[in-house]
Amino acid sequence: MRLRTLAAAACGTALALGIAATPAHAGEAGPACGYEVCLGTTNGSATLYFDRYGGSTWQVCDDAPDGKRAIAEVRSPSGQVLRLQAAGGYGTCSTQQTLYPAPAGGSAVSLKVWVQNGSNGSPQYTRYGTYRW
Repeated sequence: MRLRTLAAAACGTALALGIAATPAHAGEAGPACGYEVCLGTTNGSATLYFDRYGGSTWQVCDDAPDGKRAIAEVRSPSGQVLRLQAAGGYGTCSTQQTLYPAPAGGSAVSLKVWVQNGSNGSPQYTRYGTYRW
């Protein structure tokens, strides 16, 4: 009985570690964040959101008072690129944008979110992800 308990505990630990090791956007997607996508920078200073069932809109928000700009890019398989930028500083979000036409079902949309100093700064704390349409 004790061996079975230890085996179950080891499996539970492996499962928990496996979940923790998955890409952050996979753990942040869906009902946990309230949107289909919530992809944050590696330092948590900006987040890219996608609300598929509330208008299929993409938006990036500035989540830190660090003086950096929150920026994101969404690339569809057809080559369309949405470039989103929260220009107002901490607590602000970009305007909402939509991919049109919508990607075909099952296709993957490439995502990238980062922060930078000013309009010509180097990307910092970049995180990449994908969303399957």
